[in-house]
Amino acid sequence: MTQQTQYVFSDKYQPLFAPPRTRYILVKGGRGSGKSHAVSSATSCATYDDGFNILYTRFTLTSAEVSIIPEYKEKLDIFGIADDFIIKRKEIINCATGATIYFRGIMQSSKNQIAKLKSIHNVKTWILDEAQELTDEATFDTIDLSIRAVGTTNTVIIVFNPTDIDHWIYRRFYREAGVDEDFNGVKGDVTYISTTYFDNLPNLSDSFLARAEQMRALDRERYDNVFLGKFARRREGIIFRNWEAIAPEDYPAQLPQWYGNDWGYSEDPNALVRMCYDPLSGIIYIWEVCYKTGMLPRDVAPVIIADAASVGLRPEEAIVYVDPSRPEARDELRIHYGIDATSAVNRDKAGRVAWLRGFRVRYVGEHIGAEVKTYSYKPKPQDNSHYTDEPCDGNDHAMDAINYAAVTHLRRLGITNNIGEN
Repeated sequence: MTQQTQYVFSDKYQPLFAPPRTRYILVKGGRGSGKSHAVSSATSCATYDDGFNILYTRFTLTSAEVSIIPEYKEKLDIFGIADDFIIKRKEIINCATGATIYFRGIMQSSKNQIAKLKSIHNVKTWILDEAQELTDEATFDTIDLSIRAVGTTNTVIIVFNPTDIDHWIYRRFYREAGVDEDFNGVKGDVTYISTTYFDNLPNLSDSFLARAEQMRALDRERYDNVFLGKFARRREGIIFRNWEAIAPEDYPAQLPQWYGNDWGYSEDPNALVRMCYDPLSGIIYIWEVCYKTGMLPRDVAPVIIADAASVGLRPEEAIVYVDPSRPEARDELRIHYGIDATSAVNRDKAGRVAWLRGFRVRYVGEHIGAEVKTYSYKPKPQDNSHYTDEPCDGNDHAMDAINYAAVTHLRRLGITNNIGEN
């Protein structure tokens, strides 16, 4: 056995070698996660299953014989099966079954090659490598619908390093599907594989690991995207860039707690959050309590009371900062349920948001996480590459509840943020 044959694959890649019966397999990962090794190994072996073909594409692929085919040839040598194959400039043919792996670019010399790709017969598997480069979803759909060989299982393998949350892959396969970006498993007709370089440590050099740690120390946001395979937030305009999700057990419930509430009912959810502040670290902690439509004040009250009891507070001890535009709802909480409901400061939203940016924030809650990824400043009307200091309205219900609670309460206590403003 040579040194190369000892390449170790993460168990997360098992679906590539024994595919479940889903049409789509998403292989997401950061740099050094071993995606390419796993896909090339699995598809080389798959040519023995039957005589159907495999189409391997990148958005641009001008010299497969230099960039991709050597990687496949390496796998054939590792597995000791190279003698079964004929290797050409743009194809690898399994002589035992007749199955061929075709290597093609979707774009070539500024020309779309979809028609030529569709003309390849008996394709059972389409591999879209470096899928983040394909920004036109319609092009994906056109090729996808052409993978319809009869008598076999049709599979589309999407291999990518995440870009940002504006990409159609994130919208289609994660946000609209309700799937967390780190999910591994099957949902519907999609198998999700999410890996990082931590899943591939036996195959990485010390210099690579040192580079990862260097970026982690200097630029955590870029490290998360490049090495941990996280979808980046929008390049510009995102308001809160230093907020991080934490596990529920890491929330310090022993600190003084208070609440923020943004009213909602029909289309807009009622957003209720609990929070606390650690004066030693200067960190604000937020706990998502409720994010639900169809709730009147009489529905919100028992939620507040129950959650307050979970952290040792009586109703009259539960300070809840609410939107002042509905004083009747505030009074209902106070008069009928004994809750210490208080009108939040609602002036100068841009200033309040700017002040809150001066804190480090840790949170628990999926809706908080979803909003913080998209909560952004309004672009300037005549120049979308620059932004005003006014936050966009819309998907900001948890953000408003947090703003009411954090800014009103902490400013009343005289707390100064991490950049010295109060």
